[in-house]
Amino acid sequence: MLHKLYMLILCIFNIQNTQRCILNTRIDFGQPLPVILRNGKLLEPDDNNGNVILDHGDVLTISCGEYRSIRHPNAIQEVPTAIVSCESGDRFKNDALLNFPGSFSLFHCNDAPDYHSRRTNRTCFEGLPIIEVGYTIHNEFYPSYETCFNDVMFNPIYSKYTQKPYNALYQTHVERPYFQDNYNYKNIPVDSLFSQIGQRAAVAQMVGPLIDTYINKNEYLSRGHLAAKTDFVYAFTERATFHYVNCAPQWSGLNGGNWNTLEVKLRDHIHHVGYNTVIYTGTYGVTQLTNQYGQRVDLYLHRGANPNVGIPIPQYFYKVVYEPSSKRGIAYVGINNPYYSLREAKDMFFCQDMCRNNNSFSWLTWHPDNPSEGYTFCCSIPDFRATINHLPYFDVCGVLI
Repeated sequence: MLHKLYMLILCIFNIQNTQRCILNTRIDFGQPLPVILRNGKLLEPDDNNGNVILDHGDVLTISCGEYRSIRHPNAIQEVPTAIVSCESGDRFKNDALLNFPGSFSLFHCNDAPDYHSRRTNRTCFEGLPIIEVGYTIHNEFYPSYETCFNDVMFNPIYSKYTQKPYNALYQTHVERPYFQDNYNYKNIPVDSLFSQIGQRAAVAQMVGPLIDTYINKNEYLSRGHLAAKTDFVYAFTERATFHYVNCAPQWSGLNGGNWNTLEVKLRDHIHHVGYNTVIYTGTYGVTQLTNQYGQRVDLYLHRGANPNVGIPIPQYFYKVVYEPSSKRGIAYVGINNPYYSLREAKDMFFCQDMCRNNNSFSWLTWHPDNPSEGYTFCCSIPDFRATINHLPYFDVCGVLI
């Protein structure tokens, strides 16, 4: 009798388990991917391996935005937004949209949904505005990340977002869109200033005939993401990082060198150790080059009516990583200039380098003294704040390794 009861319970459990839907980030999300909402928020995985787990009947809202349509081989009409419910495995239903339940991976948009920025009523350092970037669905805005933005000098102070173990399992092969502005730069032609022609013309105003020494096929200024594309899980959040409030001029060597190494290795490390972190990636200062007269000059991409300048080329890029549960944090810093000597660069290290010769950071395989990859170093949060004071306050009790 007990054996029969056990088998009945096991059978019921197996039936319930097979009726669940499990969607994996690397397998079950197509492209162009709709924006996906769950419980009134942008979708996030349920476990550290990038799986979304739903019970039979659980629903997801999928939307291609106001001017796009949802596509599926089983679709009987085109609509911009729909609610689909879990049947089992990867199959979802919506009787008004599909003639029979279909694979979730086959949902896509006729074109990628439009993301945009929204200026909030919240402020950050010295009263600067906080700007959110995300998607509007049915007149409701869903932010992916936020940026503290200097709307006088036209540069981001920092972008704030979360990074959890599942971020290492981001959706792959997502096309890179054009950067958006949404009038945050007012009448400044930010697109053309970041172009090869525009940046050369801008920097040449400051360094004169030495421009070919500084901007050439080996070194030039990239659109340097603060919140990186693959710091986000799904195509719609990855695409939203391509916004000028999340971007600053970054020398290509640092961009593709030590900064890229930091982004990749940090994602993997957070996945391996299981941290749930808040990240502030930002900029500080204005870098300099020597002009034809032997003078150090500050570098900007925009020069309006004298002395109005904007879009500074930062001296530093940084990534502050904080784990609220343990109150531990650390700051990774890159010097955004390949033309300093090692001695000059080390004079710019404004803290004791926590990572150098420290086995606790053996996972971080960057080359901190290589100018072509970008000079880099690490700080404790108190040491970092002693120089860079624009982060919001959070209580720190130790170093996050």
